[in-house]
Amino acid sequence: MKTAEYCFKVADIADKCGGFLFYVVFITSMVLAKWDTPQTDAWCHPILIVAVVLAVIATIVTSIYQTEGNATLRETQLTDGLGGGAGEEIRPDYYNNNVPPSLRRLAATTLENTLFTKEVLSMMCVKMRFKVGIFLILLLILFTSRTTPTSWLVVVAQTLFSTDLAIKLIWLERFRIRTARVHKRLADFFQLATDCTKPNEVAILMSAFTDYECAKDEAACPLESKYFIKLNPELSRQWTALKARLKLE
Repeated sequence: MKTAEYCFKVADIADKCGGFLFYVVFITSMVLAKWDTPQTDAWCHPILIVAVVLAVIATIVTSIYQTEGNATLRETQLTDGLGGGAGEEIRPDYYNNNVPPSLRRLAATTLENTLFTKEVLSMMCVKMRFKVGIFLILLLILFTSRTTPTSWLVVVAQTLFSTDLAIKLIWLERFRIRTARVHKRLADFFQLATDCTKPNEVAILMSAFTDYECAKDEAACPLESKYFIKLNPELSRQWTALKARLKLE
């Protein structure tokens, strides 16, 4: 059985390969635009075709394994939250709250997860916005210049769209917005609710949990570990303060 850790590792490697192939496509296209000779065509066109195909494969592999990892982790979280016997074993301090097994605990772990996820996604979005923005500005400048060779327009447009760069930004932004919305909904709920057994309360908590899980599967995007490591100390302090304020300890 594939563990969540294994699935996420494969997805992360595939995602990094896709990032590398982005630069391969860009550089190869630049070479073709600058030196359009039979020799460069003979070398660069096959490289470009292979790179684009591999980029598509990398995207598919990332999506499949990230989704599989999400499913495995979701089963573990449900087991931890509701006190079931399925899913992988996790270390005792993996979820940082002392709420006993219940729907309230499941919601508390989702609140914690969304806190960390939304902040990591915010940093990832800044990086992606910068990358996409550079290419869009460059494409706009080239379009408005009468002296721009068509080959240069093709280079920028091909790099921007053949590697799904713009689409990835849209999915990333949507993931961030949905995660932040779930986090706020749960934080507001815990501020007002004292019980999690009434039908309306159960519906709110289950809706928040499923919305977040659906957002993860829709984006199928690995979170960058370097941002998590950088943010972890501050976010841990925020979580400690938040769970104390919401009486989730």
